[in-house]
Amino acid sequence: MGLFTRQSPNQPRFKKVKEDGCLVTFSVEVPADEVDAEAHNGLLRIQSHAHLPGFRPGKAPMELIQRNFSDRAMELAVEDMIKKYVPAALRELQIGPVAPPRISDVARKPGEPLRLTVVAEVAPEVAPKAYAKIPVRLSSYPATDEALASRLEDLRESHARLELDDAAVVGKSHYVVVDYVGRQGLAGSGVLVDMSSDENLEGLSKGLEGQARGETRDIPVKLRKKDAVLTVTAREIKKKVLPPLDGDFAKDLGFQTLEELRAALKEVIEKEGRERSEREVVAQIEEALLKANQIPLPPSLVEAQVESMVERLRKQYLGERPWPAGEAEKLKPRLAPQAEKELRLSYILQSIADREKLSALDEEIKAEMEKSLGAARDEAHKEELRKLFEERKDTIAGIIRDRKTIAFLKEKALFV
Repeated sequence: MGLFTRQSPNQPRFKKVKEDGCLVTFSVEVPADEVDAEAHNGLLRIQSHAHLPGFRPGKAPMELIQRNFSDRAMELAVEDMIKKYVPAALRELQIGPVAPPRISDVARKPGEPLRLTVVAEVAPEVAPKAYAKIPVRLSSYPATDEALASRLEDLRESHARLELDDAAVVGKSHYVVVDYVGRQGLAGSGVLVDMSSDENLEGLSKGLEGQARGETRDIPVKLRKKDAVLTVTAREIKKKVLPPLDGDFAKDLGFQTLEELRAALKEVIEKEGRERSEREVVAQIEEALLKANQIPLPPSLVEAQVESMVERLRKQYLGERPWPAGEAEKLKPRLAPQAEKELRLSYILQSIADREKLSALDEEIKAEMEKSLGAARDEAHKEELRKLFEERKDTIAGIIRDRKTIAFLKEKALFV
């Protein structure tokens, strides 16, 4: 990978050894005289506070200090050389790490230079390919009569109510109010059972079918995968009643007529269809970019992305509670492919933006902030948002830049 960057025997020398994807291995060689001099300085520092039997603190002779602490002094010297010359090597070799470099090997024999082997993770070099005229299939999701009827039926279902049924026995479509008792104090009163649900206790629906109102039965069930018997009394038999699709139903939902309700639902369905079509177009563009641009990724950034995803899921599902023991580690391998996809895509979009000179303008960032402030709950929330935009300006600019890049790619796409 080339000659050492410095050839003087009295100067440290830096050299790239290997480049493998996003990993760059380089060496640092520090002259023996400088390492020994730093070790001597370390001995002096140790002497100033060393406690040795028979001597006051800081008064032990250097001979004893060297005999007892020479290894420690050399460790301190090596640490100082690492702090001093690894950053210098990064500058000299023009390596921009995305994470703290890792020392993979330290070699030093008496009278010889200190040799360090260092591995740095760098961002991938992306020369974006095949991003103009990406073939895209545009799907349409119109507000058909069937879609409108289905949405109206969903509305009726969401406004259904239960009424007492005068049926003599329980049927498969009923809702049953039951009391039950079982082993080890297991009991329940006024429990509502949906006979059509697949989530009922195994054996319960089958046992209730045909049971008369007020009748008590012993019903075999599976309880925690074990055979058990519940003594069940059917107190009430109910049926689900859907509201009629008429003007009164529309008025209950805030519309003057049923036709107004239909028109509003049609607009909603059409909007959802456009949004779905848009998501599919973006997904096709992203998949095409990923397929055409196979780039390596810095391992530590992938790991950080996985950690971020795990944390987002925790907050989404658990709030402030921690993950149960071991659950976070189980999640990580499953999340890794998506983390790699997101990270790879971010590098590709950034490279396209750089090539096409797309960036977030100050007025666009300001407009984004004003939009967020407009939805703020109160003045305290607004102040919190202003601080967030100030602290994360670069991140927000990146989001806007990626959004503009996707818009650019859609303009250039070839719709088929």
